[in-house]
Amino acid sequence: MAKRIITGLILAPIVLSLAWFLPDTAGVGLIVAAAFAAAHEYMNFFSIRQNRTLFWAGVFWIVAGPVLARFGGLYLLGYLMASPLYAMGLFLLVPDRIPHATSEMPVLGLGVLYIGLLMATIVLLATGPMGNSGLLLLFAVVWLGDSAAYFGGKSLGKHKLYPRASPKKTLEGSFFGLLGSVGGAFLIDALFGTPLSPLLLVLVGVGGGVAEQMGDLCESILKRSAGVKDSGKLLPGHGGMLDRIDGLLFAAPIVYGIFLYGSMGA
Repeated sequence: MAKRIITGLILAPIVLSLAWFLPDTAGVGLIVAAAFAAAHEYMNFFSIRQNRTLFWAGVFWIVAGPVLARFGGLYLLGYLMASPLYAMGLFLLVPDRIPHATSEMPVLGLGVLYIGLLMATIVLLATGPMGNSGLLLLFAVVWLGDSAAYFGGKSLGKHKLYPRASPKKTLEGSFFGLLGSVGGAFLIDALFGTPLSPLLLVLVGVGGGVAEQMGDLCESILKRSAGVKDSGKLLPGHGGMLDRIDGLLFAAPIVYGIFLYGSMGA
């Protein structure tokens, strides 16, 4: 627990500073770097790691999503349309993996959607008209929700949430997590201002909070199927990069969509 807190205290000021002062430059670079680490961990879950050509081609193609999102939505659309052709065409380069193609092609496809597209959404949030306040809203909804769920579940948790995926998570922790996410949304609005009404702040908190918790559970499913406890060892006390951003990935499109709606109506 001490390692978890220390790592958070070191990383949080760095990430928040970049999000506030340089959301569309250094902030995007940080997102791309996180996508690279997460893609590397994700690809290691599957048998595709046995071939280094497929492995690295998959990692770099996944990372191309947030990179292209920096230049606009049309580039991202082209990336998504080209992804099936890319995934299938790769196996022409590695004929020894053709017997595994039907199980390993979907790995690349899921990686594009799970990490490439969802990390691209965070880039769109950083580079859009909402800029730094949109990123801060996402971080607050996810991080305060995650912290509230952790401490609330640890102190008051009795009823298991979904033990087959994550045996330590509780319904009580989930409830406190949603409260923390809603509180995070109102905190950012009070400190920095957002174009969201109180109703939209509640929606972004609840919607983002539910998505964040689902992201955590879904990543647990991936880890259980791969037979690992953590996605990696990059962040002491937190595991790998994917362990740290799993909630951000799922919450990003919810926060982005509601924030964009609120900005259009402002």
